[in-house]
Amino acid sequence: MPFGYFLLVPGYALAIAFAVYGRLIEDRTHLAYRTAPAPDLPALTTAAQWGTHPAPGGASREVLEIAWLQGGAPRTADTALLTMRQDGLLRVDGQGEVSLIAGTLPRTPAERAIIDEHTEAGRHASAVTLGDLRDRLIGNQEIAAIGESLVQRGLAYESRQCTQFRVGHVLLRLCAKLYPMLAVIVVGTAFLRFAQNGAAGGLTTAWYGLTLAALMALASLACRMVSHAVLPDPVPGTALGQDVLRGARRDRSPYATGAVAAAGGGIALALALDGLDALGDQPGCEVMADCGVGTVAADSSAWWSDAFSGSGGDSGSGDSASYDSWSSGDSGSSSDSSSAGA
Repeated sequence: MPFGYFLLVPGYALAIAFAVYGRLIEDRTHLAYRTAPAPDLPALTTAAQWGTHPAPGGASREVLEIAWLQGGAPRTADTALLTMRQDGLLRVDGQGEVSLIAGTLPRTPAERAIIDEHTEAGRHASAVTLGDLRDRLIGNQEIAAIGESLVQRGLAYESRQCTQFRVGHVLLRLCAKLYPMLAVIVVGTAFLRFAQNGAAGGLTTAWYGLTLAALMALASLACRMVSHAVLPDPVPGTALGQDVLRGARRDRSPYATGAVAAAGGGIALALALDGLDALGDQPGCEVMADCGVGTVAADSSAWWSDAFSGSGGDSGSGDSASYDSWSSGDSGSSSDSSSAGA
């Protein structure tokens, strides 16, 4: 086999392998969604569990699931922290140091985790920064259990799967970019030899070049199609999870953003969907952004994705970069996320 044909092997092999892998993963998530048992939620806010007369409100489990589907554990932690701040239970000063209002009682399991992590951090430092508290909360089991529950119900991918998706998209986009350039080089070389050797010796070479170029073009098209239509996007939410997100955005009224959301009691969902953007230009947003709120830690392949930009499909998420920053816990239970988006 001429050497040129060996150049086709990576493209066709990647297209076939990731097409099969993507299809298997999608079938598995649909099966999990159909067969997952109804989640068994514990009581959220009760005087016996959280103390005497806990304050109403807080980011509910359903809202935190929306936050996870939007941006994984970082967005979930941000939503819980910012909801407490907006409700006046947590204060962030100009240096990014966090303090809890005296007598603050947790209203949800996530807020209990925040208070516990704040107490633990305070034992090792004189001042607790928002960045440190956020990092601790991202790794907290209460937050991780939300992602694990969504994975078990077919609404979210595991973190390792998101990493594999991203690697697959990078390789497929690389092939889709390189093969057209190689095809041009092959055609140019073939016709140059045809011009030099004439019809007697160059016809075979020209035909070989055209055939190879056509196969390269098909390999590029196959890689592009698999990346855009078959291999899932490297975002936390599956296709079913993205449907939940779209439903939450469509039915979010009266969940407006900024002051309107705060007045209407919908700030938690606004924060889950839009992050810091839901707060507008409120004082302190710049400080919180400097502490990492609203950001995710990109992995070592981020520059590859930037170099070969383009979505693998229609994720419907505004935070597609957050795919690899979430982790799954060991156990957890949740309510039906579909009801959160309804």
